[in-house]
Amino acid sequence: MPTRTRSKPAFIGPSTRERILAAAEKLFAEDGFDRVSMPAIAKASGITAGAIYKHFESKEELFFAVVRNAVETAAMRERPSFDAAVDIPKLVAEYSTEPLKRIRQIAVEIHYASGKHPKVRRMLKRGLEANIAELGRGIAEAQRRGRLDPVSDPKLMALAVFVFILGMVQMESLAPDRIGDPVWEAFVEGRVAALLGVR
Repeated sequence: MPTRTRSKPAFIGPSTRERILAAAEKLFAEDGFDRVSMPAIAKASGITAGAIYKHFESKEELFFAVVRNAVETAAMRERPSFDAAVDIPKLVAEYSTEPLKRIRQIAVEIHYASGKHPKVRRMLKRGLEANIAELGRGIAEAQRRGRLDPVSDPKLMALAVFVFILGMVQMESLAPDRIGDPVWEAFVEGRVAALLGVR
């Protein structure tokens, strides 16, 4: 009886959608929303221009998928469960680190594009409103548990945190020498903790 040889498991690479998102993120961050075409993204993804529309119906939809994917990846890194008192200050401070450079570039680009493209503006508004509401719920829960000062309105606190983040995404312009500076990162974390009333 012949002996069976165990075959090696086949390598499973990134899905077509993942390849599109990775290529689009790079191109949008480096060249900007207006200067990137769907055929260019398809070519960088290794697919045909027509195939890209099986996954994303428009460039705006793809752009928002890129933004959502980048932000969720950063937000969930090493955070299996969310504790607003600990995670919000750390997350905001991380916006000054080198690994989040691409997210800063994408955030600047989406705000720029929203000023010129009504569809991008509407999608950004809906996305920000949903994110602020979700953050507000996390803050309210932390207040109920006694982890944050209960006096402040959770919705206003969530909005203030987003305003802080929007300043942080401008690090390349405002303070490029502070990118990757652990003293600055610790300072930002402490200021956001104070803003939230961490106990």
